[in-house]
Amino acid sequence: MRVADNSCDILLINAFSWNLDKRPCYLPYGVLYLASFLRNKKIKVGVYDRNTDFSLDIKKCIDHFKACRPKVVGISVLTGPVINDALKISKAIKAISPDTYIVWGGLYPTLFPKYVLEESSIDFIIQGEGEFALYELLQNLFSHKNYKDVGNLGFKDAGKIILNPIRQELLDLNDNPLAAWDLIDIRYYIANRFFASRVLTLSTSRGCPFKCAFCFNQGLPHQRWRSLNAGNMYKQIEYLKNNYHINGIQFYEDSFDTDKQRVKEFCRFMIDGRMKVNWSHFSNIIYSNEELLKIERLANCKYIEYGVESGSDRILKMIDKRQDVKEIEEAFAVCKKVGLRSAALFMIGYPTETRRELQETVDLVERLPAHILICTIYRPYPGTPLYEYCVKNRKFKVPESLSQQAEFYRFSHMNEDVYNMSDVPTSYLLKLQKSFYAKFAIKEALLCLKEVNLGLLVYYLKQQLNPGTLSYTIKSLFIRMGIRFKVNS
Repeated sequence: MRVADNSCDILLINAFSWNLDKRPCYLPYGVLYLASFLRNKKIKVGVYDRNTDFSLDIKKCIDHFKACRPKVVGISVLTGPVINDALKISKAIKAISPDTYIVWGGLYPTLFPKYVLEESSIDFIIQGEGEFALYELLQNLFSHKNYKDVGNLGFKDAGKIILNPIRQELLDLNDNPLAAWDLIDIRYYIANRFFASRVLTLSTSRGCPFKCAFCFNQGLPHQRWRSLNAGNMYKQIEYLKNNYHINGIQFYEDSFDTDKQRVKEFCRFMIDGRMKVNWSHFSNIIYSNEELLKIERLANCKYIEYGVESGSDRILKMIDKRQDVKEIEEAFAVCKKVGLRSAALFMIGYPTETRRELQETVDLVERLPAHILICTIYRPYPGTPLYEYCVKNRKFKVPESLSQQAEFYRFSHMNEDVYNMSDVPTSYLLKLQKSFYAKFAIKEALLCLKEVNLGLLVYYLKQQLNPGTLSYTIKSLFIRMGIRFKVNS
């Protein structure tokens, strides 16, 4: 939230995304890279981060807007509760400064452009990658020129919603300046993890080469995967270590190891530079390779997060995951063999999923030597194959209002009265989700005790003080003792 003289041409706002202990979940790289790109083009840019004002009230944010007096406000909007936060801010700014342009960018306006533009307080949206589009829009607005041909731009013209074509040109990430970490209070994003005590998230690639039928990436118009080269990856970590004293990095990107040569070169930089920074990354089961994992281990990689999704081969085939249960078990066995901890990311509640198939997922969870378990409940996203199936066969309709969509598309939770796409009740899915998290909490608590990480242990104990959650934790402890269970209805 730092601007040199408290004024700016554009104020970029990161809508809130707290977790339970009011610590931000991940660095807002969409905002930070936009800020650095615009700053490099001599645009005077400020950043306000709602994650670090720790208030449900937007008063601090609005006061900051009044102090900065920007001509344009850009708000980064993912999905879930951040939608309501962004909407409150937009309405408040328009009420006190009707001439200020409001621009929404990010995942949500990309997937739901018409819903967003129907809101009177929002002037523009930018779909897909934002750097070129936002810069061109600002140039035209500031010089009072025609902006109507800017690629990726959505706007209203005489009451009609206009969505311009998505540009084919994508940013070369190696030409972009470093993220504008200096414009936020980065202290609040440094996390204590089991593999390091001062961990930051880092994003070094964009896009995803996979076509999973459920994933909102399918609905994004910038699917081509591209990345920073290994040398620039190393320079970013070196900068973060020297300036913010971090000792851990969580690579927060969909397909970190799509380019195997890049990973090998990065590991060589880490080894040759004797960089004392531990790290983790997401991966895909079909990328599992013992030789490469050994090299990563030597370069201080500590754990890998795999998208497992389901324990049912039928479901895996339906969602076009390009893996089966046998390959999943082999990948986790390889991680254990080379000394890497692993995380298993599951999704439940797929269209047509049955209790028997959910039990297959439970059985797989029990067999995998995964250190971390993360479970989400499926929601249909526009632009994906499963969305079209749900509309045609499961009578799915997108909630009408932005506030209703904010509740429905929450990543972490679903209310019992919400209709899900599977063949089982939502209450059953929620019970299963809680059991997964309880199993993870037990594993994490035991590891904290083993490695004497008392700060992290206290955090997990706080999460278990809820009686309902505690019952699932106790059940999970029985599982660790060898007592198999089934989730009851």
